Amino acid sequence: MCLTSLLYKFTTFKTSYIHFKDRKIRVMIADSPRRMMLGLMHRKRIGSTEGMLFIPNHEARHGIWMLNMHFNIDILWLSKNGKIIEIMENAEPCTSIFKCPTYKSRLDSFYVLELAAGTSRRIGAHPGLKFKMENINKPSV
Repeated sequence: MCLTSLLYKFTTFKTSYIHFKDRKIRVMIADSPRRMMLGLMHRKRIGSTEGMLFIPNHEARHGIWMLNMHFNIDILWLSKNGKIIEIMENAEPCTSIFKCPTYKSRLDSFYVLELAAGTSRRIGAHPGLKFKMENINKPSV
């Protein structure tokens, strides 16, 4: 058993919701270094109305690394004032630590949202689309 698999068994994630127009996505909150490192590792899948929201608490060109993942995802980089900045659809997991790309946005973001592949298109997500968060600590704008 690898270390991240063991850590995952002892890590819990708070949950909340993000709304895009009339669509509601239940998100697991990755708001600590350990939760952000683990992300969606070792999960077999996520549902079409589920996701993981990374909250690094600073603006940057945040990267996503998909080691030990078992499925493709859509990655949405989000601003702190409630808009989608950029979307990468159908990002593929890596199979080796030596061939594992980091997916980054071209612009700074505050949050990163991972969804099951195809979800961003299904919900009509696009750069500039507004979103609302439920019970998630947001920075002052």
